[in-house]
Amino acid sequence: MQTTLIITIDVEEEGLFRGVYRSHGNAVENTRGIERFQALCDHYGVRPTYLVDASVVEDERSVALLRGFQDDGRCEVGAHLHPWCTPPYEEEISRRNTFMCNLPAELQREKLTWLTKVIEKQFGRRPTSFRAGRNGLDIIGARILYELGYIVDSSVLPLSDLSAEGGPNFINAPYTPYYVEGDDLCEAHSAGFLLEVPFSVGVSWLNFDRARRVQALRTWAPLRSIYPGRILSRLGIAWRIYFTPESVTHAVWMRRLVNLYRTQGSPCMVMGLHSSSLLAGYSPYVPNAKRLERLAWIMGWATWPP
Repeated sequence: MQTTLIITIDVEEEGLFRGVYRSHGNAVENTRGIERFQALCDHYGVRPTYLVDASVVEDERSVALLRGFQDDGRCEVGAHLHPWCTPPYEEEISRRNTFMCNLPAELQREKLTWLTKVIEKQFGRRPTSFRAGRNGLDIIGARILYELGYIVDSSVLPLSDLSAEGGPNFINAPYTPYYVEGDDLCEAHSAGFLLEVPFSVGVSWLNFDRARRVQALRTWAPLRSIYPGRILSRLGIAWRIYFTPESVTHAVWMRRLVNLYRTQGSPCMVMGLHSSSLLAGYSPYVPNAKRLERLAWIMGWATWPP
């Protein structure tokens, strides 16, 4: 089975890696790096999905750039909700409330409705793909997405537990696409109201069933004091690998993750980046021009071998 590559970019404002969550006055200068990134995708025949948030859809320059790519058929534009900068502003801005799933259902609906309508107005097409900011989606938000006409979501982060920060627990989530139905976002169904295409995550040297058991050790109370995650990583048997050139410094680990997914028979892999990593100096992953060049090289070597 051939494994299809899906590239997603969270297109968003600056300052988030410093823990700054502002409702107004957000800058999106980082989107100037998208043009070069799109050229790279064009070269390899890849049609990326740009998931845009409220700060981006209110910026005329960014909209004009992305709409041009969209109208030429070179990309898809989807939605990316950051609660703190999406109207209506009813909740207290706190770390817990940066996860959409922690907001009341009606407020989630109002924010999602606002973002969906503005994207449709700005881009001439209603978005059908989505990723929640900070991966903060639960089954309530998934049902709202369905009500608004979304077809696919990519908020689920397998092998990851975000509950320590107030977010969802995705430890037991499938790593391959599945349909959402019932009351559990992480339970796979052969048919349902929403297609979930999880972000690609793996653990070095282990298959996925074993990886889930190993990752569960990280949150098991009796072992927390000895930091089992660090120990397993240093032993080289349970290093969690996210399919992004942002956090991977050696392309060999990205290639290893690709091979792991292929061995498991996965029909696709989802790579993700932040728009702030497409321009030097706008994210901790790409602090300078040299690191930007390395990021581009890692992407090409690990995912598009000659």
